[in-house]
Amino acid sequence: MRLWLATLLLGVSSLAWAQDKFPQRNVEVILPYAAGGGVDAMGRAFAREAARITGQSWVVVNRDGGAGVIGFSALTRAPADGHTLVFSPASPLTNAPFLTKTMPFRNDQVEPVCQVFENVFSIAVRPDSPIQSMQDLVARAKAAPGKLSYGHAGPGSVPHMGVAAVAKALGLQLNGIPYRGDGAMLPQLMGGQLDFGAPALSSIGGKGLRVLAVLADKRHPAAPDVPSLTELGYPAVTPGLNGVYAPAGTPRATLDQLQTLCQQVLASDGFKQAAKTLQQTPVFLNAAQFKARIDSTYRTHAELVPDLGLEKN
Repeated sequence: MRLWLATLLLGVSSLAWAQDKFPQRNVEVILPYAAGGGVDAMGRAFAREAARITGQSWVVVNRDGGAGVIGFSALTRAPADGHTLVFSPASPLTNAPFLTKTMPFRNDQVEPVCQVFENVFSIAVRPDSPIQSMQDLVARAKAAPGKLSYGHAGPGSVPHMGVAAVAKALGLQLNGIPYRGDGAMLPQLMGGQLDFGAPALSSIGGKGLRVLAVLADKRHPAAPDVPSLTELGYPAVTPGLNGVYAPAGTPRATLDQLQTLCQQVLASDGFKQAAKTLQQTPVFLNAAQFKARIDSTYRTHAELVPDLGLEKN
C-alpha cells in the first residue's frame, strides 16, 4: 500500500512538473522594428539558441512602427503565459511615453524578463574632421553656440537622448538633425554635411570614422582604444538597454524559467559568436536589475525631454 501510494505521488509530481515546464509549444518573439537591423539580428540569434536549448520553435515576427510601440502593444494583448515575448530595446518604455500623445499601453502591462545586451552609441567624426577630440568638440560648441551640427537616429532615440543629456549637463547648444536610423545618417556624416554623429558602434565597423568617445561609463570591447564619457570626466549616459519582455501577469514560475533560459543563451557559444560578429557584447541583468535600470532611465528622461522641445506624435 505504501509503495503504491509513493508511486502514485511520484507520478502526480512528475505530471505537475511536466505541465509547468516552459515552453509547452512554439514561442512567438515579437521584434518591434524592421527586419535587417542590428536589434533584429541579435533577436534572431537569441531565438535560434533558445530553440536549440528548449527543443521548441521560437518564431520571430517583425511588428515595426511607432518607434517600437506597435510591437509592445501587441505583447500586452497576448496571453500571459510566456509563449509570446518581445525582444527589443527598452526605449518604447523609457522614451515613447514622452513622445507619443496617446500610448496604447501602460508600462506596468509589460514585465521585463532579462537584459541581453547594451547597444552602445558613440561620438564620431569623419577622418579629416578638424575636431580632434571630445574636449575639442566641447570647446568648439561653447565658442559657437548652436553652430555644431550632429546627426542622430531620430527624435527621442537613445543617441538623441544621450547627446542631449551631455549637452544639458555641460550647458552646450548643439544643432541636432534627426534621421531614420544610422543607415540614413552615416552617408551625411561621411560626406561632411554634419560636424559629428552619434551612431551605434555596431553601425560603423569598416566605415573609417574617427570615434572620439563612447556614450557609456566604460570602454567598449569593440573599440578598446576609445575613451568613455565617464573616463573623460563627462556625464555618462544610458546605452540602449536590449532584452526580453513578457506580458504582465505571466506566472512567476514561467518568468523564472525564462530568466534562467536567458542566462543559458548568453552563455552559449552560438550566441557569443553571433554577438561578436555583430560587434555587440552580451550583458546579462536579471529581471529585478533590468526593471530597476529601465525605471531609472524613465525618470531621467522625464526630466530631460521637456528641455528638448519635442512635439508629441
